[in-house]
Amino acid sequence: METPSSYGSVAVPPSLNHFAIYNPTFGPTEETQQDQLLYYVAKKTVPMDVKMRQIGLAQGLINFTRAFSPIKACENVHTQKNRMVFHEPEKDYWIYVSIELGHIKKLTKDKDGKPKTVVEYFDSNLHDSGIKRMLEMGYEMYRVFNGTFDSTVKTLGVKALKIKLEEFFSNWVLEWEFDKTELTKTIDGIFYLPLSNSAISKVSSFVEQIQMEYKFISEIIVLWQNKLVYNGDGNRSISENDLKCILRHLDPLISEKDALERGQEKKKKSKEAEKLSLKGFTRNFSGSNLFSYFSSTISPSTSPPNNTYASNSSNQHDTSHSSSNLTPSTNFLLGPSHLNVDDSDIKPLKVYLTKKVTGHLNDDITETDDEYESNIEEYFLVAYKQNDLTLVFLIPNSLPEGYTKAYDKTFYKSIHEYLSSHSDDIIKILNEDYEHSIKLGSDTDKEYRYVFFNKLNLAIKSSLYPFNASNGTSSSKGLTITGEMAHALYDLHEDLEKYPHLTEIYTRSTTNFWIVGKRSNGRVLYVVVPKKEVSLMEVEDDVRKLSNLCDTINSS
Repeated sequence: METPSSYGSVAVPPSLNHFAIYNPTFGPTEETQQDQLLYYVAKKTVPMDVKMRQIGLAQGLINFTRAFSPIKACENVHTQKNRMVFHEPEKDYWIYVSIELGHIKKLTKDKDGKPKTVVEYFDSNLHDSGIKRMLEMGYEMYRVFNGTFDSTVKTLGVKALKIKLEEFFSNWVLEWEFDKTELTKTIDGIFYLPLSNSAISKVSSFVEQIQMEYKFISEIIVLWQNKLVYNGDGNRSISENDLKCILRHLDPLISEKDALERGQEKKKKSKEAEKLSLKGFTRNFSGSNLFSYFSSTISPSTSPPNNTYASNSSNQHDTSHSSSNLTPSTNFLLGPSHLNVDDSDIKPLKVYLTKKVTGHLNDDITETDDEYESNIEEYFLVAYKQNDLTLVFLIPNSLPEGYTKAYDKTFYKSIHEYLSSHSDDIIKILNEDYEHSIKLGSDTDKEYRYVFFNKLNLAIKSSLYPFNASNGTSSSKGLTITGEMAHALYDLHEDLEKYPHLTEIYTRSTTNFWIVGKRSNGRVLYVVVPKKEVSLMEVEDDVRKLSNLCDTINSS
């Protein structure tokens, strides 16, 4: 969208030219080259011959750069007007995006005094690592919920793969705002809720009790307020990449359910207030009461926008509220849409997860497709939410009992009854630990804007975009992160990733705020210091204190 500026110019943010997935081995000849193209989307209609020229250019660039780097293929290409980024998630399968750079159109005059338009492009406003990471995350999500590209071709054919790609990628690509890629969304971390040792022990015991009752459930993941609190005892069979994909998938479902529960709570309170007003009105029919009754307005409930990384309200909720894909009689985010009808509405979500190999987790694709495919196991994914507690169950499809239970309404009714009667103590414990963690970090979150990432356990904590837990909206209080600050933070992130020997980077924005990146012992801290008139020594002291506090919160 073009945005007029105060100087008579028009600012245009970066936008999608086209996005494609292709495999050159599917169309090796001129007659069959169109068969290479598996998925394509662009901001405008593009003829097939133009699509193939674009794919041909991408292949040419990749093949040309391989002459200089045989091991690592070309990842990005910068031109005056565009940015091209490439990713090969599986052998010969390429994901490729072309982005038109953000630019400003200025109206000036030429030497003869005639008006002319000058366009200035901004190459530095896009970050290669951020775009590449988004492509990687897109593929990871696809693979977990659909299997690999190659496995679909081998079992169902190329046509089926094209249909799956269309269903998965179309909305994701078109909704991507390239100038608003948040650092927290591309840092490869997980939002944890730190627990006390006693809480960890009780949650572990709670999970063991469930698995003793339902032995076909192989893995249980526990979330509170959309944050991970438990993921097994160290012997889990799910990889960290797969875990992150599952959590990303659940984020909007949990946020939507929370928003609807808040809306239901507001409606309930509004109805109670209306009944009280009506009772007063009928008991005392006076002019003042009549005026106040009809002049009082009840604010309609509003659902906040989805916030993937925000903490949600810790208030007690009625757990029978509805969602766009949930009815009032179910607490299942993934599972049956209703517990009181026949089994036809049960559509278990199947996921494809990498298995644990030789005592360690295999998070990366192995050298050959056959070896990788043999390392994939199918599960049914079930998610249940009660209050602010979310339980995620993985049921192996390889077990006959697991397959049967995944389609059995009796199982869902049973576990709903079990959890409804056994979750109160855990909910109370987790709520107490959550309140404790909020108190520990509340002053820090108000004073600073930061991202803290512990690479040792993938824990991430952020206050870049404050969130009001009472109403589910972003808070406008305190320092606002501008586009310039966001870009500076990303620049620091790229530099620290690119140069392992760097431990600290300090820079200043044009508005004189200090922006800092600091790395130590597997932990990385990015900070915007909201103090304009301070020295470098004072900033270093602030960053040191904040780093120590983040370590304390993360390990408490």
